[in-house]
Amino acid sequence: MNIYEIHKSNPDIFTQISFKDNLFLYYDCPQKEQILTLYSNHNQLAFTISGKRIIHHGANTWISNENKGLLLKRCAYLQELPPDYSGWNVLVFYMKDEYLKKIFNELRGHLNFDNLPTTNVNIVEEFEINDKTRVCYHSILPYFEQPSQLPENIFESKFKELLFNILITPGNRNILSYISQISDGYITPIWEVMESNYMYNLSLAEFAQIANRSTSTFRREFEKYYHTTPGKWLTHRRLERAKSFLESGSKPIGEIAFECGFENVSHFSRLFKDHNNMSPLQFRNSKK
Repeated sequence: MNIYEIHKSNPDIFTQISFKDNLFLYYDCPQKEQILTLYSNHNQLAFTISGKRIIHHGANTWISNENKGLLLKRCAYLQELPPDYSGWNVLVFYMKDEYLKKIFNELRGHLNFDNLPTTNVNIVEEFEINDKTRVCYHSILPYFEQPSQLPENIFESKFKELLFNILITPGNRNILSYISQISDGYITPIWEVMESNYMYNLSLAEFAQIANRSTSTFRREFEKYYHTTPGKWLTHRRLERAKSFLESGSKPIGEIAFECGFENVSHFSRLFKDHNNMSPLQFRNSKK
């Protein structure tokens, strides 16, 4: 599910302010499912006001809480209810690369770029929340009471102040490095998009959105890099992941199918048998 589109199309549930292709929200999360597969073609800054959620991507896990913020890059991920679920009140900013670049360039002259860390490929970056940052985002919350009456320039100035305080905090050099990279025109390579997201059941158009490319450009660059079609590559990569699960553990077949991006168990079993001449269960038993 495209979480940005879900939020944007349900303003009665997700109180929001929208301008310049960006979406800012303040809401109580209505999630009922234990775990959801989500993706976004926007960068997200998330501030937990109360409660928490668990974010999974591959083998990595992050827990949202009031003491740290999360930057989610364009990606797919799993969002899980914690065992001690008691609601989740959250402030979220969805931003396109171009908007982040615009704001960043206005702040550039006031930032310290010495000895920036190398940007990593993790799809989630945690950042520190100090007293100044907390005051900044709490001062934004009252504006969501009457969002339609708020002039864009006032809200934008509030966001600039918030982002500035995040970027000048010494413990947030990872965020400064990431946004600086965007500002310098960095384009996420196809291989990074695919290796980070192949295990999620996404369409070709959805992979293209995460890659920030048109579907035709994405397909052309993909085939130039991998020398095969996206469909063939995805099937092979997902089946290899499934085989590693079958060889090394006792996860149920249905859970493996889900964690490898297949539509359902029967679809997974059919493809696995077509490529390996045995069912997933037979393969597991052959490795014992």
